[in-house]
Amino acid sequence: MLKLALSQLRDQPRRYISVLLAITIGVTFLASALLVGSSSTASLRNSLGATYSKADLVMAPEAGTGDTYGTMEALAEVAGSSAEPGPLQDVEGVREAYAHVVAAVGLQRPADAQGQGTWTADSDFALASTVPEDTSLMAEPLVAGEYPAAGSATEITLDERTAQDFGLDVGSSTFLMSSSSEDAAGRKVTVTGLTEVSQDPNAIGAIQLKMDDALAGALKADMARAMTSEAGAAAGSEGLDAAEIEEMLGRDYAEHVLIRLADGADVATVQAALEEFAETEGMGASVATPDVQAQEQVAQMAGSNIFVYVLGAFAVIALLVTALVISNTFSVLVAQRSRDLALQRALGASRQQVRGAVLTEAGIIGVVGAIIGSALASGIVAALVAWGATNQGFGFLTFEANVRDLLACVAVGMVLTIVASFSAALAATRVSPLEAMRPREDAAVGNRAGVVRLVFGSLFLLAGLAGLVWGAAVANLAIAVAGGALSFVGVLMLAILFVPAVVSVAGLAAKPAGVPGRMARLNSVRNPGRTASTAAALLIGTTLVAMMLTGGRTAQQQMDTIFSAEFPVDLQVQLLGGEDAAAQQAVGGVDGIDSAALLLPAGTTAADAGAQAEGVPVFAADPDELRSVVSGMPAGDATERLGDPGTILVPNTIEADTLTVAGATGSVELDVIHSASSALRPVMTLEDARGIGWDEGATTGSGQEAAAPLLWLDASDGVTMDGLQQLNTDIAQAAGVSQDKITGDLSVRLLFSVVIDGMLMVVTALLAVSVLIALIGVANTLSLSAIERSRENSLMRALGLTRRGLRGMLALEAVLISGVAALIGCALGTVYGGMGAHTVFGPMAAGIGQAIVWPVVPWWELAVIVAVSVLAGLLASVAPSQRAAKLAPVQGLAMA
Repeated sequence: MLKLALSQLRDQPRRYISVLLAITIGVTFLASALLVGSSSTASLRNSLGATYSKADLVMAPEAGTGDTYGTMEALAEVAGSSAEPGPLQDVEGVREAYAHVVAAVGLQRPADAQGQGTWTADSDFALASTVPEDTSLMAEPLVAGEYPAAGSATEITLDERTAQDFGLDVGSSTFLMSSSSEDAAGRKVTVTGLTEVSQDPNAIGAIQLKMDDALAGALKADMARAMTSEAGAAAGSEGLDAAEIEEMLGRDYAEHVLIRLADGADVATVQAALEEFAETEGMGASVATPDVQAQEQVAQMAGSNIFVYVLGAFAVIALLVTALVISNTFSVLVAQRSRDLALQRALGASRQQVRGAVLTEAGIIGVVGAIIGSALASGIVAALVAWGATNQGFGFLTFEANVRDLLACVAVGMVLTIVASFSAALAATRVSPLEAMRPREDAAVGNRAGVVRLVFGSLFLLAGLAGLVWGAAVANLAIAVAGGALSFVGVLMLAILFVPAVVSVAGLAAKPAGVPGRMARLNSVRNPGRTASTAAALLIGTTLVAMMLTGGRTAQQQMDTIFSAEFPVDLQVQLLGGEDAAAQQAVGGVDGIDSAALLLPAGTTAADAGAQAEGVPVFAADPDELRSVVSGMPAGDATERLGDPGTILVPNTIEADTLTVAGATGSVELDVIHSASSALRPVMTLEDARGIGWDEGATTGSGQEAAAPLLWLDASDGVTMDGLQQLNTDIAQAAGVSQDKITGDLSVRLLFSVVIDGMLMVVTALLAVSVLIALIGVANTLSLSAIERSRENSLMRALGLTRRGLRGMLALEAVLISGVAALIGCALGTVYGGMGAHTVFGPMAAGIGQAIVWPVVPWWELAVIVAVSVLAGLLASVAPSQRAAKLAPVQGLAMA
C-alpha cells in the first residue's frame, strides 16, 4: 500500500496542498511556542550566569524556605561590607564575601544639578549597589574610568546607557538624593567610571549605579535625618520615632552573596564549610557554584513562564482547527475516490490495506508539513532573538533549539494528520465494494447518524449552558469555562444539522444574482457534512476572536467603573501651602487637565458614632468645583446631592448616616454622602465650613498642625500612558511641588487600558492564525468541490453559463459559507465573552453596588470580523474558480 499511497501523492499533488499548508502553519505555531520557551530559558541562564560568573561560590536564599526576606537580611548581616566584614568572611578558605544589596536613590539630570541638589520633577530613581573590595567580583566590567575609591563618599559609576541618556561622562558631576522629602538635601557626586549595562533580569531597564560603602552610609544618614524631621513635624500622631527609624534603615537585604576563595582553597571544602555555617546560623540559604545557582534559579523562574503557556494554548487551538481542515479534506478525497477504492477491494485488496494506504498518505503529508513548519519556526524565532540581542541591555538574549522539542513537533504533526484522517480511512473500508459505488448519506435529522448527533449534541449544549450560567452566577471561573467548552462542543456536533439550513436561508440573498446565485445556494448545501465541517473550522476561530474582544471591552469598561468608584478623583496634588489659589489656577490651565478643585483643611471629625477615629482631617471645597472632579458615585441620589449644603462626602469606611465635624468655633452635624472609595478624604462645602469658624489657613483641630491643602484634578479623556509622565511633570511645575506629591489612580487606569488593548491585539493576532487555517479549508473545499463537479460545471457551460457566471457561482458559495460561519461565531463569542466577564468581575461589581456586569458588544470590531471573513472567503474562491473556468466544456464532459 506504500507504493499506492506514493502514486496518489505523485499523480494528484494539488489535492493535498491545503492539508500540507494547514499542518505547516499549525506546527509552526506549536514549534514557535516551544522555541520561545527554550530560548527564554537559555537567555535567562545566560543572564544569571553573567551575574554570578565572576564568583567562586554563590550563597542565596533557598527556594521554598518561606522566610525569604529574613534570609536576605541575614545574608547581608553575616557578609558585612568591605569596611566592616561580617562573620562570613571568617570561614576558612573565604577571602571575601560580597553581599549584593540594592537600594533606590534619586539621580538628577545635569540640567538640574547646578543648584543645591533637591528632589525635583526631573529626579530619576536609580538602583544603587556597593563595590566589593575585590572588584573582579563585579559582573559589569568597566568600559571607561575606574570604580569609586575605597572610603569615597563623593564618587559613583554609571552604566553606559544612562550616561549617554543623561549626557554624563567620566568626570561629570550630579546630585544623589536618598529621599523625596524637601528636608533631604542632595549630595554632589562625581562620575569616575562607566560600566556595561547589567544583564541581571531584575535590573533590566533601570538606572544602574555603583558606589562605595561610605557613600551608601552617608545617604542612609541623610534619609534618617529627613524621616526624623518628618516624624517630628507629625508629633502627636502615630508614626516612627528616631530610634525606630535608625533601626529600620540599618537593615539591608542581600539578593545573593558572591564568594571569592582564598588562594589554594578547595571549592568543595569551602562549600561544605559555608553550608555548615548557614545551618549553624539558622539561615535558609543554599551554597552552590555559579553554574548550578544559575540553573536552579532558571528552573524557578522558567516554571512560571506564562507567555509560553499562553502561546501553547493558542497553538492547541490552531492545531484543533487544522485537524478539522484535514478531516474534511480527506473525507472529500475518499468520497471522490470511492469508485477507485471499491475497484481495489474487488481486485482483492483487504480493508486493512485500503485503510493503510489512506493513513500512509496522511502520515507522509504530516511529516513533510511538520518538518517545514519546524524549520520555519526555527528561522522566525532565531531572527527575532538576533534582532532583540542588538538592543542595548539585551545582549544576553540567546536562541536555543531543543532537538527533542522539534522532533516532538514533527511527531505531533504526523500523529495529528493520521488521527484527523482516520474517520475518512474507516469510511473508505466500512462499506462493501458494491455499496461504495453508491453516494454516501450524510448525517441528517431523519437518519441514524443525525439522531445520534442531535441527542448527544443537545445534551452537551444544555448541560454546558447550565454550567456556564451557574459558574457565572457563583463567580466560579472553572465551572464557567468547563460549561462554556462543553456547550461549544454541543454546538459543533449540531453544526451539521443547522449550519446547512442557515446557509440555505442566507442563500436567498443571492437570488438577485440570477442562475449563479441560485446554483451557489443549492451547491453550498448539496453536501451538508462538507459545508458544516468547513464552517465549523471557521466557526471556532471567529467565536474565540469575538469572545476575547467582547470580554476585553467589557473588562476595560468594568475596570474603569470600578476604579472610578474606588478612586473617584483622577489625580490628587498635595500643596505646600501659601499661594493655593494661584496653584489651582496654574494647574487648571495645564494641557490635559479639564478641571481642578481646591480642598482646604476646615476641621476634624468629632468622636461620635459616625467617625471611625477622632481627629480625621476634613476638607472644604467649592460645590461646583467638587462636582466637576468627582466621578464614579454609586447610583441613587448621591450624585445629585453632592456639594449640597449640609452634606459631607465620605469614604466607604464610614457607615453612619450623619457625621459631626468640629471646627475652630463650633461643630456641625452633616448628612453623609457615601462613596464607594476607601481612600477618599472627607469633604464638606465652604458654606458649612464657615459656619464652624473656618477661614483660609485654619488648623485641623486642637493640638494638630495644619493639614496640607489638596488639589483634586479631572484629567482629559485624551490623556495616554505615554503622555502621563509629561502631564505629571507639568502639574508638578505648575503647582511648585515634587512629583511624589502627585497621587491618584489615573496611571493604573491607563495602564489597565494599555494592557487590555495590547492583550486584545496580541490575542486577536494569535487567533487569526486559526482563522487563516480555517479559510484554507474553505479554499480547499471549493477546490475539491469544483473538481468533483467538473462534468456538471462543463454541462452548465455548454448550456450557456459564461465563465464569469461560473466564477461568480463559486465565489458566492464561499461567501455564503464564510459569512454564515462568521455571523454564528460572533454571536456565540459575544455570549461567551459576556458571561466570562460577569464571572470574573461580578464580585468586584457587587462591591460597588452593581448587580450584573452587562457585556460591551464591540459592534465595529465584530463587523470587521464578518467583513474580513467574507472577503477572505471571496479571495479563497479565486484559484478554484479560475481553474474551473479555464476548463473547456468538451474536456470537462469527457472526464470520468
